[in-house]
Amino acid sequence: MKMAARGGGGPAKMGEEKMLIRSEKVRLIDILSLLLLRRRPIASYHFVETGDHTADHVGSTPGEWLVALTEIIQKALAGAYYPAKYLGVAVEFFLNFVALNGGLLGIVWNIFRCKLVIPLNREAPNFRSMIAMIDGRTELKPLPAAAGAGVDDDVPLIRQQSLGSGGHLRLRDYSVLEVTVMAAKIAYENAAYIENVVNNVWKFNFVGFYSCWNKFIGSETTQAFVMADRAKDAAAIVVAFRGTEPFNMQDWSTDVNLSWLGMGDMGHVHAGFLKALGLQELDGKDAERAFPKDLPAGGGGAPAGKYFAYYKLRDVVREQLRKHPRASVVVTGHSLGGALAAAFPALLALHGEVDILGRLAAVHTYGQPRVGDATFAAFLRAAVPPAAAAVSSPLLRVVYRYDIVPRVPFDVPPVAEFKHGGACVYYDGWYSGRLLAAGEDVPNRNYFDPKYLLSMYGNAWGDLFKGMFLWLKEGHGYREGAVCIAFRAVGLVLPGLASHSLRDYVNAVRLGRIAPKEA
Repeated sequence: MKMAARGGGGPAKMGEEKMLIRSEKVRLIDILSLLLLRRRPIASYHFVETGDHTADHVGSTPGEWLVALTEIIQKALAGAYYPAKYLGVAVEFFLNFVALNGGLLGIVWNIFRCKLVIPLNREAPNFRSMIAMIDGRTELKPLPAAAGAGVDDDVPLIRQQSLGSGGHLRLRDYSVLEVTVMAAKIAYENAAYIENVVNNVWKFNFVGFYSCWNKFIGSETTQAFVMADRAKDAAAIVVAFRGTEPFNMQDWSTDVNLSWLGMGDMGHVHAGFLKALGLQELDGKDAERAFPKDLPAGGGGAPAGKYFAYYKLRDVVREQLRKHPRASVVVTGHSLGGALAAAFPALLALHGEVDILGRLAAVHTYGQPRVGDATFAAFLRAAVPPAAAAVSSPLLRVVYRYDIVPRVPFDVPPVAEFKHGGACVYYDGWYSGRLLAAGEDVPNRNYFDPKYLLSMYGNAWGDLFKGMFLWLKEGHGYREGAVCIAFRAVGLVLPGLASHSLRDYVNAVRLGRIAPKEA
């Protein structure tokens, strides 16, 4: 992914550009070799598949220790797949069992009355995922009546407004940021839950929930929903992607994987995220073959009744824009969902979908992993309409503290040079944020820098205690339950994991303050 090899950011040279790491083929002896035989070229390993152009570029590059670390993590995630899956089912069943019966005393009382509720249907509108158990809030917080036009004042992020090509965008009484962070949060829930919240709590218009096919994994791995702020004459069509599910080790493995694919002018893009959206071929030479504008005959290999995320959502958005001629498009997601939210408009730009891109008003992501190289970041930035000020940029990432996910996949040049792009609000304190300068990365960019160890654990302890007592200052709406406090305690073992919680991202939007720029 080296820029010099790409003509200074211009179109890629002819030749196949890809680096695919087949983690299932990695052996212990390979990991030891990566760690100890540092002079062995990375392209010489049997589990690494490179294109001809890439092989010329990284052929003599030795294996980085971060590559070895990535494969150690991949092996651990693969081994934990089934235990984590069944643990997740058990934990969510137990938590819903307790919640739906009104607590432990309620269970006893319902047994006595023969009215015990057993949460066997995970698709019921009252069944909640682990994400909703950590943060059960569903109501949108209206904008303060005195919300002003300033974007650099020391005010909560909820009052920072997104500016698209059509100027000021506001969704009824709500900040666009408030809507996107809450949409990213409920995207983790089942279709019935989401529909109920959108229609009955927010009074928006639910369009549909979509579970989409991944031909390389052979299952529906990608979920998203679409809503409009009104059933008629909507101001915005919102696309929200589901992110990394806590007990889904396959999702975590995708976030960490270093494999990338050359996509022509779009740059080098994370292969796992492309697969999740509907990649057709692992072809690093012809972007049109890898991700064609229109699916080939037969539906691109998806089984009958199944569909690929990019193509399905593109069709849904087109139809909604025809139905609502004054509506803008807003895309959002948290974690893995944030990566898909960034890749989706980039693919629209690659395919020249000017009708949709011309009405794209905001791409807001929360705790988003890196998606591609510097060329991809520039390509995405060019696809999204500019704004008058960076903090009001339609292309905005929000990163809380030492959240582990925005620091993966690791940036390992020149083997895998993953970069973030666009405006970023980084919370380096307890809901105290700052706007990062162009090209500036978050501290501890690859997560394992030992000089940040004390700071990371200090943050974990501080967030735990502050979270327990935040409601005393901000009110009962910010009172954290036992599940949330327990999840914060996980950060004492693996700092940065608890910082990935959507509770902190919702709080950051509602309470977080952006330091004014220095003169």
